[in-house]
Amino acid sequence: MNFARNASSTALTQVARTFLGLGLAVLLARWLSESDRGIYAVVATAGLFVDQLSQLGMRFSVIYRMSRPGVSRARAVGAAYVWTVAAFAVLGAAALACSGPLRARFLLDAEPIFLWVALALGSADLFSGLSDAVARGIDRFDLRNADQITIAAVTLVATWVALVVLHWGLLGTLLLTAAARLAVLALFTGLTLARTGIDFAPGGTELRESLAFGLSSHPQTLLGKVHERVDVMLMAALMVDPAQIAIYAVAVSVIDRLRVVPDSVSSALLPKLATLADGEKGPYTARVSRHLMFWVVLSGLGLALVAPFALPLLFGQPYAASVLPLYVLLPATAMLSLRWMIGSYFVAIGRPGFNARVQALSVAVNVAANLFAIPRFGILGAAASSLLSYGVEAIATVLVFRRVTRCGLRQILVAGRDDLRPYLGHVRRLRERLGGA
Repeated sequence: MNFARNASSTALTQVARTFLGLGLAVLLARWLSESDRGIYAVVATAGLFVDQLSQLGMRFSVIYRMSRPGVSRARAVGAAYVWTVAAFAVLGAAALACSGPLRARFLLDAEPIFLWVALALGSADLFSGLSDAVARGIDRFDLRNADQITIAAVTLVATWVALVVLHWGLLGTLLLTAAARLAVLALFTGLTLARTGIDFAPGGTELRESLAFGLSSHPQTLLGKVHERVDVMLMAALMVDPAQIAIYAVAVSVIDRLRVVPDSVSSALLPKLATLADGEKGPYTARVSRHLMFWVVLSGLGLALVAPFALPLLFGQPYAASVLPLYVLLPATAMLSLRWMIGSYFVAIGRPGFNARVQALSVAVNVAANLFAIPRFGILGAAASSLLSYGVEAIATVLVFRRVTRCGLRQILVAGRDDLRPYLGHVRRLRERLGGA
């Protein structure tokens, strides 16, 4: 498995998705009212929670199981799909049974159809993510990357058609987007399963093994995503003005553009670590982490410089208020990126429970801080709560990683001269070519 190739191809994919995602954010901000943009953010976040609650850790599990000697790929894939379908069916039924309270508390009292849309979006994310994990597990990052680019492109096109061409407004946009993403899901699931096969009756042993590993890793994935998005749901529960939620959502959507490098590297890191000897996993993770921190800090500084001018220009003058929460969230993003990298190490050595415990602590800090800060300071309070809780999470993860691996803080966090030399060489060669031209 070629880590450099997979990481670089995924990075290019993430760059493409960054521009497509930015275009989507601008389109939503320009063509929806601030109130409708806030509702859109809440519905999309609800769909994300549907995805995360239904995973049962099957994305990690299918990668792990397919890598085990003597395990049939088709059975491992079949077990992952069986558990995922079962979990989504139970969650969907429960959500529809509790539709009224859920909509009143977490969907800004929207009409019942918005809950159906959230379930549709969640199912598209859920099964697309599982298909992507299968592709990663068989080293077919080309399929995974094509899927992700197609989803981002189709979402942008569907939104443009609904808002600009057909003038369907918020609900029409969400419905067309959900339909388009489900169509993409069907296409790429078929392409992926054609390469692995799928056994719909994988047997009790495979079901037990898949579920055991999945449940051991699921809490860290679930808590990590809850940590990232619980602030939006808490703002909805506390009846924050949807226009303010929209301002916060724009800050978050811009910050998410910094995840190009972390997303691409973390996607390739876990499969790579799974192939290394135990003694090599720690130093390799530390090396990847310090390279990552260099790029995250560099891109964060660039974003901080352009944000006061770029946000009002792209999204409109009302979204100039997004700049302050963005500044608060910038260091939080660096801490989150670091936790992602080191978290992969603990999964690779069979200790995903450690990640879950740290994330449970940080989620508790985040929720408590948000409940205190949002009523008093609004969206700036939500941003500050994220900064605090991500700081707790990153510090705890790094300290334990350091103790387990004996890697020093400098080795984990600071790119040295040898690390930077390849980058400087690329810059020098580019400058020579430009000079020659």
